[in-house]
Amino acid sequence: MRVILHHLNLLVAVASVILDSRCSAFSVATRTTSNPILTASSPGDPTQFDSGCVANPVILAPSENNPKWQCYYYGNAGSWSGGRPCFLPTGSSGLAESSDGITWSKVSGSEEDGAILTPGQEGEWDAVQTGVADVVRVGQSLHMYYFGGSEEEISMGPGAIAGFRMRIGRAKSTDGGRTWVKDDSVLFDYDESEGLFASWPRVVTSTVEPWKMFYHAFNGKKWRVFGAESSDQGDSWKRTGLVIEGSDEEEGFDFQGIGTRAVVPWRDGLLMIYEGVAKSGTHSLGAAYCDGNNSWCKLNDGNPILEPGKGALGEWSSQVIGTPYVVVMDDGSLRVYHCGKNGPA
Repeated sequence: MRVILHHLNLLVAVASVILDSRCSAFSVATRTTSNPILTASSPGDPTQFDSGCVANPVILAPSENNPKWQCYYYGNAGSWSGGRPCFLPTGSSGLAESSDGITWSKVSGSEEDGAILTPGQEGEWDAVQTGVADVVRVGQSLHMYYFGGSEEEISMGPGAIAGFRMRIGRAKSTDGGRTWVKDDSVLFDYDESEGLFASWPRVVTSTVEPWKMFYHAFNGKKWRVFGAESSDQGDSWKRTGLVIEGSDEEEGFDFQGIGTRAVVPWRDGLLMIYEGVAKSGTHSLGAAYCDGNNSWCKLNDGNPILEPGKGALGEWSSQVIGTPYVVVMDDGSLRVYHCGKNGPA
């Protein structure tokens, strides 16, 4: 497993994707910003929980109830709860707002060090680390789907690590995302047949069909994406099985598996922009499309659509590109938010 600790920042690009009947795609990406849109906090800033890194943007475009763009994200200050070593850029979650989706200002939350969501108490399922994974509008409220890691130690490589036994939870906000109340218990548990954890859920809501959740697991060798459905607006979920996995070819950019992903309604189906991991450990972004029959096909002939340090992304993201989030713009273009890294951990 690739260890990503510090110096992760957030960037935004715009990609236009053209789908044809052969399930291949041509993608053109132009960088919208030459610098990160959100970076780790500096000493003296009101927000300090994210002084080590920021990652995983979750973007809400303006609505009737809120004229501003919102970016939910997670980060840490160099360690997990209780001073434990951190092996992911997770920890607590924060909020930033914008008038255009490009220039952002952090909102200092009411939780510790300016966060809006933090790990639970000792002994709780999310006591070590947490991370926002998605936020959806439900009536006048916001529902956050997040994941958390417990104090249980599981074998990862040469030793045992706390915080990797991850499960999925939910929190709700009635004040525009400023404060959040967690559900009383885990919303969605991991399944040993899938892997060591269930994490990074993305949720697609609907008024006529069951809601869909896409999450990923790691079985000690590869990352794979699984699905679940809900017929009660997210109160309970039923597993639907494997959704998509990496290439069988060792040279494939996603040979080691598929992890974080964005899923949005698109052209009478669903579009997935996902983070693929190569045998070398390189993280790139790929795309897949589902036309409504629950069968996914990889776009661009199974090749990446965005690669670290190449094309529109330049040197800024030369080491890592990941945690994509997609907003479908009014003109049909796709605005892709993601994290990037260009230096050593």
